[in-house]
Amino acid sequence: MQVDVITDLDTLAKLQQDWERLYKADPEAQFFTSWNWLVPYMRFYKGAWFVLAARLGSPGSPYVALMPMRMRTRMSGKTGLFFNEINMAGNNAADYTGAICDPVHAEKALQAFGRHVAQMGWARLNLENLRMSRERIFAFIGQFSRDIFAMREFSRVNAADNVDNCRCFAAALPDTFDGYLDNVLSTNTRQKLRRFLRKVDAGELRITRADADTYERDIDTLLELWRVKWGARKGDRLAAILHNNRRVLRDSFRAGTLFLPVLWQGDRPLGALAIFVDPVKKALLFFMAGRDEAVTSIPAGLILHGHCIKLAIENGFTTYDFLRGDEPYKFAFGVTESKINCAMIHTKSGRNNGDRLDPRSLHGIFSEVTRFHQQGQLARAENGYRQILATDSNHSRALYGIGQLLAAKGDHREALAHFQTLATSVPTSSKAWLRMGMELQALSRHIEAADAFRKVLSLAPDFAAAEFSLAKSLAALDRSEEAIDTLEALQHKLEAASRDDTLLVKARAMLARVKRETRPSYIMLNPQPKVAQQLVSAL
Repeated sequence: MQVDVITDLDTLAKLQQDWERLYKADPEAQFFTSWNWLVPYMRFYKGAWFVLAARLGSPGSPYVALMPMRMRTRMSGKTGLFFNEINMAGNNAADYTGAICDPVHAEKALQAFGRHVAQMGWARLNLENLRMSRERIFAFIGQFSRDIFAMREFSRVNAADNVDNCRCFAAALPDTFDGYLDNVLSTNTRQKLRRFLRKVDAGELRITRADADTYERDIDTLLELWRVKWGARKGDRLAAILHNNRRVLRDSFRAGTLFLPVLWQGDRPLGALAIFVDPVKKALLFFMAGRDEAVTSIPAGLILHGHCIKLAIENGFTTYDFLRGDEPYKFAFGVTESKINCAMIHTKSGRNNGDRLDPRSLHGIFSEVTRFHQQGQLARAENGYRQILATDSNHSRALYGIGQLLAAKGDHREALAHFQTLATSVPTSSKAWLRMGMELQALSRHIEAADAFRKVLSLAPDFAAAEFSLAKSLAALDRSEEAIDTLEALQHKLEAASRDDTLLVKARAMLARVKRETRPSYIMLNPQPKVAQQLVSAL
């Protein structure tokens, strides 16, 4: 079993046929792993998502399993070190996560996925809301060495209302709505639902369904009703939750997988539901609801759910899934229970497996490290540069950054080593050669420094700072005439360019000093007439 890792959109697009084939064939596949729902959501996490794809044959062979995942980078507050965390791709929006497989090859594919993930660089693997058979789960987690990794299972019980979000409930739908009412619901629920649905039929209440003209309005209505009910409880997370849900609902409507009914009394919205439609698995999935809390005489939730179940049965759907949570109202709809799993596999050290960062996270980490460096948080910046280089020893920007940092600390030997590596890996970088020359100069290795500055000038002939530094090393080597020629040429160039900056001031000062220090040799080589006569007389 071979595992490919898909990370770019072009290759992902080529997966659609395999993805949809596997989704249809897999009895464990569920809506949140479908192409139409998950792929638009994944695209939002640009550069973070990846798909493990298992095949039996050579490259190009059909895939027999897919496992969508997502990488995240975090920093330990205790150690100041960065680490990577792997999540399931649908996290933060999907009630269920998992893989899709050809049932014949499912366990071997999950074993291959486990082996691959166990070799990647990460510190935490969050298997949250995992909806898989125990056989598949054990095939996957059995690949993680107990010497390196540990696992912790955890519950998802809300402290505020004691709702257990690892318990899931769904109603199996019969062939007719009357059969559902008569054989599934209790007498009280059946009578109540019939009474209020008659009010809808009579026009006392009305139910609209979001379409191309109304879906933005209806999504806003739903989210506002939801916010009034739950906003205070969500606290600082509210804005992010609303933004995420609005994006998911819009994407789902555009993909044709969102059913959004709104219950009205006149022009007043009493409630709304967001329902995902899975035509492949013949399921409706209730995602979220909002209702007017001020209206207590009309059971908006009961009416809307009854309306959706009736439509589902009439259109041949077989499942009405209430998703996560054991809220008491769900039991009135004749549901059966299933469970999902939440666990975290983590390295015992708390550091990334193999002490290496995931290569795709380096860009984001470098941006954060640069911010530390600019803010003067030098210990954090140095840690970050070293972690990047432990993963990519030729990371040019990290080499330059740590070289600068170490030079400023006075650690010129190690700074030089980094700039030498940089100049070797990027030999056309004039800045790398300049910094290398400056570190050689700081270590009084002026012959090598002069060679480095000449290399800079061969790459960038107008690099004034390199000319100045070359003159400095030439003067230190007592090659005063070359130093003077270099400084005079530099001064003329800067003046001709009307540059009146620090470098020109420094060049003038150095030129005067070098001339002053070399004056005795000029006197001996070009004596004045009186001095010459005195020398002859003395002889």
